[in-house]
Amino acid sequence: MRRGLLVAGLLAAFAATAADDPEKKTLTYDVIGLEGKLLREVEPKPERLEIGDQAHSGDRLRTKSSSQADLEVVSHAALFRLGSGTRCTLAHDRPGLLLHVEKGHLRAIFGAFSGEDARLVTTPSAVLAVRGTQYGLQVEKDGDTRLVVFQGVVDVIDPTGVHPPVRVESGQQTRIKVDKPPKTPSEHRISPRDWDLGRGGSIPGAAGSGFNSGSQGGATGSPGPGSQGAGSGSKRRGG
Repeated sequence: MRRGLLVAGLLAAFAATAADDPEKKTLTYDVIGLEGKLLREVEPKPERLEIGDQAHSGDRLRTKSSSQADLEVVSHAALFRLGSGTRCTLAHDRPGLLLHVEKGHLRAIFGAFSGEDARLVTTPSAVLAVRGTQYGLQVEKDGDTRLVVFQGVVDVIDPTGVHPPVRVESGQQTRIKVDKPPKTPSEHRISPRDWDLGRGGSIPGAAGSGFNSGSQGGATGSPGPGSQGAGSGSKRRGG
């Protein structure tokens, strides 16, 4: 019953608009690790971000090919490792929403958090809710999503509220198609390092949809929120 109430609360929060959230605050995303190029899409041309720079709620970011970037949200004990060719929006228009991933792949790492906000990540096909976990996320061009949980538990919530939520536990993965319920979770044997290096395979059942990060350098460990960058491999690189 308690879990049902939690999920119902998350759905209600997700349905709320920014105008209904007078306490909404702008979130800050620190660039703490970088291999290759990270761009903020602004007019008249994209702006390149470097280690030490900050992005904020509402910014639309993308990584170039053979690139990898670490974004830390200190206020919510969250770290996102964006893989090659990833597009995302730093969310601000829903309570607890940290990131909307349009395309690409990432690894999300959540530390201990005493705040009341639900920490949410969305894709075109799902809402992902956590309380403290680590997972990999892959989003195809058509919006199909693959979730691979390394630690903890993730509740996969249908953004329309039509289908019941599915709980995916450590060592499990699932696939979510747009407007469809998540597939029954199955076992995986992928390490966070392999995921970062693009060795996680493709979305189960989706022929030809494998991802390849193209990044063989950079950060491949498992830094937690509050770390000083992503390790010695994360650096500024021109070109």
